[in-house]
Amino acid sequence: MYNGIYDIIFQGVSLMTAEKDPRKPSLLDSLIGELMNTADSRSLVDLCISGNRKQIAAIPLRNRLIALGFIKKMSLEELNRRLLENNCEILYARSLWEATLIYAFRNEMSYTEWKEMLSECQTLNTAIREGSTVLSEASVSMNDIAAYVSDNSIPDQEIARTRHKTQILSEKISEIGKDKQSFHLFLLSNAASFSTVREKTRYYFCKYLHYFLTNRMEEALTVIKNGRNLRDVWDTLSVFRIRTALDRKKHTPEEAHEKITGSPISFGAVYDAFEQFYFGYITQDWLQVLLNYYGDITKLAPVQKKQLTAEARRRSKELRDCTDDEVIEWLREETERKEREADQLYSADNKKAVYQRGRSGENFLRKVIRGETDTDRLTFIAFLLFFGMEARSRIPEEHRISTERLNTILQECGFPVLDTRRASDRFFIDFTNSGDPLDLLIEEAETMAFSEENFYLYKTYLSSESSDKKWNELTS
Repeated sequence: MYNGIYDIIFQGVSLMTAEKDPRKPSLLDSLIGELMNTADSRSLVDLCISGNRKQIAAIPLRNRLIALGFIKKMSLEELNRRLLENNCEILYARSLWEATLIYAFRNEMSYTEWKEMLSECQTLNTAIREGSTVLSEASVSMNDIAAYVSDNSIPDQEIARTRHKTQILSEKISEIGKDKQSFHLFLLSNAASFSTVREKTRYYFCKYLHYFLTNRMEEALTVIKNGRNLRDVWDTLSVFRIRTALDRKKHTPEEAHEKITGSPISFGAVYDAFEQFYFGYITQDWLQVLLNYYGDITKLAPVQKKQLTAEARRRSKELRDCTDDEVIEWLREETERKEREADQLYSADNKKAVYQRGRSGENFLRKVIRGETDTDRLTFIAFLLFFGMEARSRIPEEHRISTERLNTILQECGFPVLDTRRASDRFFIDFTNSGDPLDLLIEEAETMAFSEENFYLYKTYLSSESSDKKWNELTS
């Protein structure tokens, strides 16, 4: 039976590989060649991590380290350790590309041997990509999210536990040995388990999103049960596209529950709530933090004026010869200019993508839920904290967000655990343990603004991308 499937899946492989120009190396081929020209082993490692050379710097650090693993003939354990040490996720068994890497490093294959095996998997990867239909509809409801979480969980009373599909696949790969035919059969027989994204992070993202949505829904249902008007909770219900349906007539709590759980989720409203949670209490620009901190700059006390103008002069060489009054006037005009720019950018008829606002954040969320992009570690933690803090009272105690819980999730997803040596991680640790997280947000943002640094969450989601597409770019 397997021989027939094998022929079907891999038919056309020789044609595909023959059409590729052998004289044109892939980005990964070029990186391997560049690194192999570095004679000294120590400088090779430093060069790979630093990415000083132009050709090397164009490749993401994680992929540089994988290339380094081939050159230095690392074991799988050594490579994964090196990835974690550099804040990169370990190899992921539910990605077809990375499953081949796990097999290659487990069995001490050369880069050339791995490339040959990789080419044989191209057609299978296309089939996996085309077969990925979970949560792929244009509209996704709370019921859809619940079904996805349930399908990937082992029910345990009221607590859903992950099925550990990644771990199971990884263990199966390690049991195969060096028989390539057995590995090909393994890929075929487990094709349904592979994904084009890091499914584990998507699972936890959806799981805590569901807690968040449940919390919003229950707040609204409580209002209905108490006989109050739903107008009191329209903001709470904004994460569901349900207002028109609920406005038509009075609903019982049961009827409202059915309509809410079946209605499309408003990813724009979810992202707005995320921004309000973090950026509603801080600002992203150092100048705005200072101005908000001091209030009306035209009514500053002399001491405050000295502090603000000194900081402005330190920031801008153009202001160093200006008087305090001239600096204050420049700050006032700069603030007004930025407000005008913001009005123009956020206007309804502006089609330009707006950083950290508007449809860019909404589309990011949609792509994560639909399985079209992977969240980077920072973004993943930020959203888990947001969902988990907002819905804390609705989450079973064992699954409430804490430093320990975050570390468990990060480990299961292949990310490095929280490390106090990283400034952003120290912030997340303090945030989860703080009695007043919002005060901590304000204090931390102001501290970083005064030191002319961007807040840790300033680049939220901009580093997230599709690992599957990245692999295609690097290897083709």
